[in-house]
Amino acid sequence: MSEDLIDQALSMSREHPSGIDVLVVGAGLAGLGFAIEAYRKGHNVRILERRPDTNDYGDFITIQSSALRTPENWPGFLEYCSAFHFGKAGTICTYDGTVLGTVEYPLTISRVALHHALHKYAARLGIEIKFSTRVMDYFEDDEKAGIILEDGSNLVADIVIAADGIGSRSWNIVSGFKETPISSGFAMFRATYPAEYALKRPLVAEKFGDDPEKGFIIVGPGSVHVIIARSKDQMVFLLTHKDEGTAEETWTNKRSVDYALPYVKGWSPFISEVIDAVPGREAVDFKLMWRNPRDNWASPKCRVIQVGDAAHTFLPTSASGATMALEDGYSLAACLHIAGKNNTPLAVKVHNHLRAERVSCGQRMGFKTREVWHLTNWDKFEKGQTFPNVVGSWIVDHDPQQYAYDNYEACASFLTKGTPFKNTNGVPGYAPKPWTIHELLSAADRGERLEDEGEWFSRK
Repeated sequence: MSEDLIDQALSMSREHPSGIDVLVVGAGLAGLGFAIEAYRKGHNVRILERRPDTNDYGDFITIQSSALRTPENWPGFLEYCSAFHFGKAGTICTYDGTVLGTVEYPLTISRVALHHALHKYAARLGIEIKFSTRVMDYFEDDEKAGIILEDGSNLVADIVIAADGIGSRSWNIVSGFKETPISSGFAMFRATYPAEYALKRPLVAEKFGDDPEKGFIIVGPGSVHVIIARSKDQMVFLLTHKDEGTAEETWTNKRSVDYALPYVKGWSPFISEVIDAVPGREAVDFKLMWRNPRDNWASPKCRVIQVGDAAHTFLPTSASGATMALEDGYSLAACLHIAGKNNTPLAVKVHNHLRAERVSCGQRMGFKTREVWHLTNWDKFEKGQTFPNVVGSWIVDHDPQQYAYDNYEACASFLTKGTPFKNTNGVPGYAPKPWTIHELLSAADRGERLEDEGEWFSRK
């Protein structure tokens, strides 16, 4: 049945051919999401991926509603993804089991499952994906952009999409330097494994009961919080803790769960049971790093454009990193569709301008959410007190593609003629301003909470 849903890709309604040749570097979530929508818009798309396959690292991710509207036009795709979700609601509780509230998610899914779904769908559409192909550098001129491969050969297109993550080689042509990561001071033990291992433990089985799709956000002292969730077949835990100097920003840094268990000593006992049940008793200890927001993701001639993590990274507390990566793709595909083959550089400029302020707000929101998790005294959190929303309406109610269609001409006129234009896809009541991670961390070190005007977390 699930593969039948992927086959529905063949019934996708496609726009007339645009004649725009697009080369996508990176077959991750951002690259594949863009490629599918670019195909639907009539663009010619090829994808290059340095890895030999789509086997991915990661646990579960949350996709907000803003990134689910465009895929409603991808026949069968969302229905296929629903078979792998971790449920639409999570219980928020303290370390001793006191329930504080609930949080709803449109789609929580294993990163691996979403990656596979996007890859299968793109392949079924006939989009060319070339694996084991390492890009060493990018270049451009007034008419084309291109990449240099490891063997020295070149590939060119009208536009090149750098969707190759934090290690992208596109930094050379976009900014001339690679952004230096800054430690957040925290790390995360994380593991995803077959649920059967955890459900053999009576306390875990009792906690989840017969519900195959249940999740918990557990907050505690010492700036520690844990997320535990179960899908039909998988169990996942993410334990955020202060970085003790052993974590690394890589999925291969595995350590014994014996190093994770002390953080939850004295907590509800099912938590340690979920952690202890990991096959092999190892979990990734992932260092959480900040990178400064940037307002430019495009090369000087606007023939190369970064999307997803290559353009902007998010901490897990933002609950919107994957969402913003997918939004990038929908916006860019639409801008190219509006502009046409002869105006692709302008399309890139408009897309960049439409997106940068919103993304910067999303990154800042991750810092604000982190303060809620880490600085709230949960022992004094009164029963019945409203738990703050994780994301606000400005995130979930947005439609990035429709926003591009509605604002393209006005934004293009602003960029080419200087006529007035103001984005409306950010935080209501907040005037976007430049900021750096160093500024936020310095304020935090002084004990100052991040106070901003605007409706960051309010929901309609």
